[in-house]
Amino acid sequence: MPSSVVSVPVNENPFEASHLLALRSLFGSIENIRSSLNVDVEEMLLYLSIGYLNTERIQQVGSKGYISSTNISSVADFMKIPKETARRKIKRLIEMGLVENKHGVVVSDAARWFSISRQLPLALDRPR
Repeated sequence: MPSSVVSVPVNENPFEASHLLALRSLFGSIENIRSSLNVDVEEMLLYLSIGYLNTERIQQVGSKGYISSTNISSVADFMKIPKETARRKIKRLIEMGLVENKHGVVVSDAARWFSISRQLPLALDRPR
């Protein structure tokens, strides 16, 4: 069945064009990260979330190079997904060597996690 084309008027604001380009960049980055890790999108987001939660101490107290483990419940709460889904997908990330279970969940290679996370275009000081 052919798809129908719907025309909707769009305000020709230069910010909207740049916003769409930023979205394209975001989706491209997500695909690059997902394919480089050989995971699905939810697993990729879990991996990024685990690393983010592992770095909370750095964010809170400014410690240098210190990451701490988190637990599956915290990851599930952060991602707003069922705990069992988080547990199952984290188990796969552990099997792939992306994360480890050391008195909690921690990324296996913090330098790699930082490198991967830097691939995401972040919206810093952009108008909304």
